Amino acid sequence: MAKTLIENGWVIPMNQRNLTIPGGAVAIENDRIVAVGESAAVRKNFKPDRTVDAHGKAVLPGLINTHTHLAGGFNKATTEDAKRATGGSFKRAIPLQEDFVKSDDLYFPGMVHGIEMLKTGTTTINEMWWYMPEPARIVKDLGIRAVVAGVVREMNTGKITPGKFDREWLPDLAKQNLDEAEALIQEWEGACDGRITTRVAPDGPDRARPEVLAKCGELARKYGVGLHTHCASVPAEQGFMEHNYGKRAVPMLKELGLLGPDMMAAHCVFVNDEEIELLKSSGTKMSHTAYLVGKRAYFPPMEKFYGSGIDISLGSDWASNDLWKTMRAAILLARVQSGNIELIDAWDVLSLATVGGAKGLGMEKDLGTLEAGKKADIIMVDLETAWCNPIRRENVITNLVYNANGSDVTHVWVNGESVVADKRLLTMDEKEMFREAQKVADRVWHEARGLFGDRATA
Repeated sequence: MAKTLIENGWVIPMNQRNLTIPGGAVAIENDRIVAVGESAAVRKNFKPDRTVDAHGKAVLPGLINTHTHLAGGFNKATTEDAKRATGGSFKRAIPLQEDFVKSDDLYFPGMVHGIEMLKTGTTTINEMWWYMPEPARIVKDLGIRAVVAGVVREMNTGKITPGKFDREWLPDLAKQNLDEAEALIQEWEGACDGRITTRVAPDGPDRARPEVLAKCGELARKYGVGLHTHCASVPAEQGFMEHNYGKRAVPMLKELGLLGPDMMAAHCVFVNDEEIELLKSSGTKMSHTAYLVGKRAYFPPMEKFYGSGIDISLGSDWASNDLWKTMRAAILLARVQSGNIELIDAWDVLSLATVGGAKGLGMEKDLGTLEAGKKADIIMVDLETAWCNPIRRENVITNLVYNANGSDVTHVWVNGESVVADKRLLTMDEKEMFREAQKVADRVWHEARGLFGDRATA
């Protein structure tokens, strides 16, 4: 049995508010944590095969990203500053994905997106998109933990236009997606020693007819897996829903039986008080993509979400997957929005990224805190930096959240396996992934050059 001792670090168990253990240790046996405490005490009863000196580093649970798209590697830096008339999700990012990115294109750019998550301290992702099961293969090879879900849609989502209320429904596409989602569950649920689990992902309430959305719920219940969807994410969605159904996204999902403790609803930007109450009363979970939606110049009413009783976690969506950026956006933008500096603090947001993510995915028995019996998904973050020094013992967590960066993560364990050590990825040749991703992305971007206004490019 493999036994690893991480010792002499600032251990942050996340099971008690603001608790830090200076000179702390975490003992790992196979894929589980077996002890947490002061180094001397842990060493008395644990004889490791290997020790890792965590002096000058924070040791904490791996971060959990509850809304991701590995395919977003193609979108990096392509929409952030795009003008509304010529760019953004529905004029550039999604048409690129729908019309130019193929399944065979995804592996290398998707792998680079995954490497970004893993090396910045995310150990679990909640992934949803099409091209399944390619993202599952990326997860398997990379060594990250993931919930993977096949998206079910009934249209070319690149044709969504704000203010346009008709849809060209594609029933054959919906059937294909449902079949693919079922095949994904059958092949990948519990794969890689339980590191990979599955869900069903209706793309959004405006992207398939109600009968197709209902079938997503039936499929999830058939296999006892959860659901994952975009919800109240853009103005075009709500406009379509109100025009065609006389109701908005959240009430529609409620009526179809899709809300509930097994549903992860991403974004939830355009919601009112009644809809927040529906999310709460149904037990639906929210993935707050603070950094992503901040780029779009809109934001959920977080002064109402925080403290509402809704289980909230953090998601990156795509393009930028460093959850340290998302954590800070979740604090700062909500404070600017509400004018309330006490709305959320460093401990709260670090809890969203760990405990909140585990609870949101129904994995709180195994993930989210450093405690004996839990899975050994652990990260170390360098605090011996100019931006984190000097260190006041009482404010280590505040210092970490506001001043540390994803690039300060030095070590990552997933399921007890060392996958990043001294900032080096151990599961594959990182630079080779970059080279191969660049080749694929250059070709796809060239084919899609009209989306970027590059029609004059040869």
